[in-house]
Amino acid sequence: MTSRSSRATACVLTAFAMLAANPAARAQSVNIYNLSDVAFGTISSVAANQTVAQTLCVYSSVTNYTVRATGSGTSGAFTLSNGTAQLAYTVQWAAAAGQTSGTLLTAGVGQRFTPGGLNILCSLSGLLAGQASLIVTLPAANLSTAQAGNYTGTLSLMVSPN
Repeated sequence: MTSRSSRATACVLTAFAMLAANPAARAQSVNIYNLSDVAFGTISSVAANQTVAQTLCVYSSVTNYTVRATGSGTSGAFTLSNGTAQLAYTVQWAAAAGQTSGTLLTAGVGQRFTPGGLNILCSLSGLLAGQASLIVTLPAANLSTAQAGNYTGTLSLMVSPN
């Protein structure tokens, strides 16, 4: 049996806010605060899922917001690359702070969420950073077949009011 080890060094996250051009939509706003890079570091065990979760603050001036995530893989797939090989990951979102699981997102497809009751405090430059969770997972099944190396990728989050 061949021993495999895998390293996923970073998944760089970029957040964007999308606003429609008509006047009524301009009155609506959405902001995201405290989003940071996801770093898995050196992965020594490929027998278990490797998950990194972070709490962030999403403010929406309307009742709900939509999150659409796209990765840097082909057609926006959630994949990391080491230059020659790909490593797929999953993305989940929860409309509550401190979560380690949430709604599984599909690349390029918007998912609607309702912010928590203290949503207004997020509008004050993230005064209360605890309204949502981003959960990124490298599944054990993918890690166990991955080539050793440093993997990187980009995950873009488009958050829009609705």
